[in-house]
Amino acid sequence: MPVDPAKLAKLRKQSARRVGGSRVKSRRSQKSEEGDDTKLQNALKKLDAQVMTGIEEANFFKQDGTVLHFNKVGVQAAPMYNTYTFNGFAQKKSITELVPGILPQLGAENLRVLQQIAEQYQQRKNAEKQEEKDEDIPDLVEGETFNKEEEVD
Repeated sequence: MPVDPAKLAKLRKQSARRVGGSRVKSRRSQKSEEGDDTKLQNALKKLDAQVMTGIEEANFFKQDGTVLHFNKVGVQAAPMYNTYTFNGFAQKKSITELVPGILPQLGAENLRVLQQIAEQYQQRKNAEKQEEKDEDIPDLVEGETFNKEEEVD
């Protein structure tokens, strides 16, 4: 069957107009934090997490000497899966701000650990101050002067 090139070109033009049509933009719904929270709650339900009552505050000690302090905290635990969640508003505080309130809650072993952390923190502070002092004063090298000598050509 012979194909007429003129007729073929005419069909191509017509099909180009029909294909696709106008584009319809999809509406995107904005993700909210509530959606993430419900996903988390559903995952905790699958793990059979139980709400723990009687916890008034929680403190997370960081390596840099700061503490994440949760004043009013909600705690859920799934001990079989070693999963614990803490929700609430976290405040960044230094250890020194929280020590008076924490001391009555700590045992003898924890007091020793806290004392070691305080000593390490002081040593870091002293080392930083010493480095700042050393940076200000350059080392003297024998035979060198700080005056620029003019080179004569």
